[in-house]
Amino acid sequence: MKRKRACFIGNPNVGKSSLFNALTHANEHTGNWTGKTVKNAEKTFVYQDTLWEVVDLPGTYSLIYESEEEKVASDFVFQGIYDVAIVVCDASNLERSIAILFEVMDVTSKVILCVNLMDEAKKMKISIDEELLKKRISIPTIFMSVKERKGLKELCDTMNHYDESILQEVVHNSRITHYLEWMKRVNPLFRVGHAIHMLWDRNLKETVLFSSKERHIFSYYQHSIGKMDIALSYQSYAKNLLDGVVDRKEMKEKKEDKFLNFLFTNRFTWFFTVLVFLFFILWLTIYFSNIPSDLLFSFFESLERPLYQFFSFLPTNVLEPFIFGGYRTLYWVLSVMTPPMLIFFPLFSLLEDYGILPRIAFLLDKPFSKCGSCGKQSLTMCMGLGCNAVGVTGTRIMESKKMRVLASLTNVFMPCNGRFPAMICVIEMFLVPDTTIKGSFFSALILTGVILFGILLTLLVTKILNYFLKSKDEGMFLLELPTFRKPKIFKTIASSIKDKAFDVLKRAMVISFPAGLLLYFASNIFIGDTSIFGWLIRIFEPFGAFLGVDGVILLSFLFGLPANEIVIPVMLQGYLNASSLVSYESIGMLKDILIGHGWTMQMALCFLILLLCHFPCATTLLTIKKETNSWFYTGVAFLLPTLLGFLLCFFVSLLF
Repeated sequence: MKRKRACFIGNPNVGKSSLFNALTHANEHTGNWTGKTVKNAEKTFVYQDTLWEVVDLPGTYSLIYESEEEKVASDFVFQGIYDVAIVVCDASNLERSIAILFEVMDVTSKVILCVNLMDEAKKMKISIDEELLKKRISIPTIFMSVKERKGLKELCDTMNHYDESILQEVVHNSRITHYLEWMKRVNPLFRVGHAIHMLWDRNLKETVLFSSKERHIFSYYQHSIGKMDIALSYQSYAKNLLDGVVDRKEMKEKKEDKFLNFLFTNRFTWFFTVLVFLFFILWLTIYFSNIPSDLLFSFFESLERPLYQFFSFLPTNVLEPFIFGGYRTLYWVLSVMTPPMLIFFPLFSLLEDYGILPRIAFLLDKPFSKCGSCGKQSLTMCMGLGCNAVGVTGTRIMESKKMRVLASLTNVFMPCNGRFPAMICVIEMFLVPDTTIKGSFFSALILTGVILFGILLTLLVTKILNYFLKSKDEGMFLLELPTFRKPKIFKTIASSIKDKAFDVLKRAMVISFPAGLLLYFASNIFIGDTSIFGWLIRIFEPFGAFLGVDGVILLSFLFGLPANEIVIPVMLQGYLNASSLVSYESIGMLKDILIGHGWTMQMALCFLILLLCHFPCATTLLTIKKETNSWFYTGVAFLLPTLLGFLLCFFVSLLF
């Protein structure tokens, strides 16, 4: 049996992952927004006598990479470790999505064009002259609809019997053509695509040994030809080639799409629309997570005694930290985090797949660009509402290193699912003392206001950091507004739970158990007649009073570093002088304990501020270190929000 390799490359939202799934029977999540895929997915399938290894590359608008996802795709294409490169385009927007085909054709002659989403083009009354397109580009071209499974067999047959085609030369503007002619004289074997990308790619540049005179000429071209010149040159060639191929005279936009575009892009309606969507998601998360959270807590708590008896053969000084420290902290985290995540992440994924998030990014591009970033930072902010570590990972979709650093350092101002429960508790106890549906409505409204305040802080801090982070490479912001597409509800929900919720829970479990052990030992090891935990409270007390809180609150945040979910349990443990985490039967009982230990409205506001503005959890800090590859930026991510939170608390304490 023959063994061959193929790769799928194309713009975001053209159906690469859907095609990948259809051929390999994989279950890769197919999103409807830029940045859904940030790494290669690889699977195999057998067709007739050939075993195909197929690689789904991240969506990219150009091989002249800006973001990390584009670099992954570009590097793979230039390595040439494939038997055929399959360029996937969108039939409903062929003018935009076909430009990358000519970039790939300048790099390799092993190319097949797949014009996907023919069903959507037909619904929109867009006609394509298939024969004329085939004639003009002179490479194997398949017109298909993966959703309807049309064209798959033709594609597989073409892949199995593919012969390299004689490709047409792309006609560039005069300046680029002049450079290419000079490069051809320097090295006749050099391909056009390599010559163009050598202007920016150091690895490619080092493959040619220039003389001193040639190095001087090359440097001139580097400064005179910009990335935008290349992009516009390919776009211009694509536009000329498609002249007469695509007919949009009878094109019609769906009424519901037209209405939604009006709501999300009109300058008078977009803010209110986004606000309503955010409020609705938060209300659903708040209202429907309480009961399952209580049930989970009761279930795990009921296992404490059986587990204690089962491991009774262990020494007491080993068993009690294990059960009352590690296990109790673990099920606190699981009980608090799981229900909100199982509600929030699926709702969030449905908005992703429908095409809402790219519009939010488009709308927020102007304020973010004034702060030195771009609209894509709003996408990472939205991810941060579920988990800040996920939001930091999502910064890979951003074009420049500076933008990725700005987004990573400010993502903490988006309260994650780990902080929602504590915020909701404080809001319900001191701001909305009502646990009915009406109370949950006002709680969601106030929580929405907290998130809006977090967005304002994000913009402000991004603006300030932009003055300190100077970069010559600012990058280009490219973000499309994809067609609204009805998501596959059950598949999307299952995928979001598997790929997002479970992944975050797994990391939280790994961190929370050892954190529980540390907390237990701090509460049960005494120096004199006071535990280590008690001594730490005394140390933090004066500074806490200066900020309008107390030592217990500050210490609870410190011990909440592994997982924000245990901040309130640690606080209760400190107030009640308990040896392990303490639970509470109702919000009313918790409120009585807090008021009994000096809590006021002012202290509740300061606590809410610290929940929004304090150092990221350990998982997020490690993710920042991984993404920025810098301990310095990791330290800034720890100190910056914490100092800002202290400053805001100090001002609040002055006002009261």
